[in-house]
Amino acid sequence: MGREQSYREVFEKAPDAILIMRGDQFIDCNPAAARMLGFQSRSEMLGHVSQDGSRSGPTRHPADFSPARQPDGRLSYEKATENLAIAFERGTHTFEWTHVDAEGMHFEVEVQLTVVERGEKPLIHVVWRDISERKRLEAELRRSQRLEAIGRLAGGIAHDFNNLLVVVAGHAELLSEDIRAGRSPDGHHTEEIGKAVDRAAGLTQQLLSFSRGLPTQTVVTDLGVTLESLADLLQRLIGEHIELKLHRASGPNTVSADPTQLEQIVVNLAANARDAMEGGGKASISVGRQTLTEDSVSPRHTAGPYVLLKVEDSGEGMSHSQIERAFEPFYTTKSIGKGTGLGLATVHAIAEQSGGWVSIESSLGHGTKIQVWLPFVDEPPVDRSPTTPTSSEVGGSETILLVEDDAAIRELFEEVLKANGYRVHAAKDGQAGLDLARDSGSRIDLLVTDVIMPRLSGPELASRLSGSWPEIKVLFISGYSGENDVSRIEETKQATLLAKPLSPSALLVKVRDILDRV
Repeated sequence: MGREQSYREVFEKAPDAILIMRGDQFIDCNPAAARMLGFQSRSEMLGHVSQDGSRSGPTRHPADFSPARQPDGRLSYEKATENLAIAFERGTHTFEWTHVDAEGMHFEVEVQLTVVERGEKPLIHVVWRDISERKRLEAELRRSQRLEAIGRLAGGIAHDFNNLLVVVAGHAELLSEDIRAGRSPDGHHTEEIGKAVDRAAGLTQQLLSFSRGLPTQTVVTDLGVTLESLADLLQRLIGEHIELKLHRASGPNTVSADPTQLEQIVVNLAANARDAMEGGGKASISVGRQTLTEDSVSPRHTAGPYVLLKVEDSGEGMSHSQIERAFEPFYTTKSIGKGTGLGLATVHAIAEQSGGWVSIESSLGHGTKIQVWLPFVDEPPVDRSPTTPTSSEVGGSETILLVEDDAAIRELFEEVLKANGYRVHAAKDGQAGLDLARDSGSRIDLLVTDVIMPRLSGPELASRLSGSWPEIKVLFISGYSGENDVSRIEETKQATLLAKPLSPSALLVKVRDILDRV
């Protein structure tokens, strides 16, 4: 049996679909290819090719057996042409593709293109392997992993929020006892309640950062100054059983990032180090500058000056498999209820968002060193010194339509706004707010509204009110908004988005700021 005859027998009997292309058109295929696409015969699939090679039907392009678009949204014809070009350049090319059979059913294949002859119309050997079952199993595995992650997340969140509720409830009770006994309220209690609320807000921020991209306020910030400002908090967080050393290198250590996210990086890494040393130990956190050359930086990163945040601990360390999964959202080595698995994942996400990266060096029994590399910015940091507004700076006499479906929040905000001189119309949802505005007939200077509400959403309400009051200004307040909601808010004229939770003073400052805009 000759070589050509041997190949032809393999070609005919192969379980994978094999096709031959001349240029960008199919000219031959094996029976497996015809069966895979649901055709009765080879000639039917190829467009009625006779034994002498003449064609009585239309020629076939790879996109002819494909949906109009591939799963990534790109046109099949354009993407097929691009894959053929890659095969011509490299000699061979393997990729995944979605095809459509004769009955319109979609199925997944792994495609291997091999250029056999070059020239004006090159000859290409094509192999399709059906991977539909593999894709189905991968989807089931991902669903299983999501359920596992949700289970770990639920335990960790319940644990963390219960701790915060204990702090809030405890100090609120002590504060109430002082008031009932006629004693002057202890400012320490209100301070601790505020801190617990801030920590709860930070935890919620971590969760939302993985459900959708949260808007950031990027400014030039000195990471060394950030570290120093967190010194007292870090010492309390680490605990007295751990020796903590902080070091800030001289000179500017400025980066372009969200200041709150930078604080989150430092706190998360400190908490991670603490948890690795339950029996005590040593931890160090340092900030300094370092320049990476082309020889010292990995191919995935860029040479140049960086600000390096380094956190080291003498704890139990991590295995190689743990390091590989360390940045996965919801992955944690702690027992159920002892962590959310968002600490390192959050650090990794923030660093990449800021143009940097994170590296881990660790081994079991020898501690852990985590390094966060952020591009150095040779600019002065932005002054973020807080200012305390006076009542005259935040008060006013304008008319505000307040729309909030949570009764407790609505009553709180209404009381705060009225106490500072504003005329307030309050409504429990978007439709009620629309009816109230129309019935009152008075001018509405500012709409303060939640985003997601029953009957009528905040953006829909703002859109309808703008018909009667074209110059109305809008303040959206939301604890969570989907991408569609955010895009609709951005399209709303004179609108601002303020995230929950927020303090009464923050509300007053933002309201006055919006009303004073020209």
